[in-house]
Amino acid sequence: MKFIGLLFALFGLWCLAVGISMGIEGIKAKKWPVAKGRIIKSKVEELRTSSNIRIARLCLNLDYLYMVGDKILEGHRLNSGWRCFASESYMKEVLKRYPVGKMVAVRFNPARPEISMLEPGLNWSVFLMSGLGLVTLSIAYPLVKDIFKRRSVH
Repeated sequence: MKFIGLLFALFGLWCLAVGISMGIEGIKAKKWPVAKGRIIKSKVEELRTSSNIRIARLCLNLDYLYMVGDKILEGHRLNSGWRCFASESYMKEVLKRYPVGKMVAVRFNPARPEISMLEPGLNWSVFLMSGLGLVTLSIAYPLVKDIFKRRSVH
């Protein structure tokens, strides 16, 4: 039981850290400079392993070109979250917003211009990961608390 509690605690901490880091990047990206870009690929695909096992049915495959200074860069990110696992209606709506050939405003990290996204801010995966982390930590807390109680008594 101790081992399970520690696993839950580690997984919860990892989820919380991932969710918070996605959120911080998304919020910081709102202040990143903007470059003009153009969508060159916009479709939804299945994500499969090398042995053709489906991992996710709905993954956004979005590519855009943008220019920073005299360098042409290619971006793939819609936001700071994941590109898979959203609902079908959400994916259809994203494809409507970003058809091939559309000119777009690309936010890019001024310190590392190859890091970019089209929609800065918070998104569903930030809340999913943070929430999953908090729920997992709340399950782990009673198990882990007993471990430290026993150690402090001896």
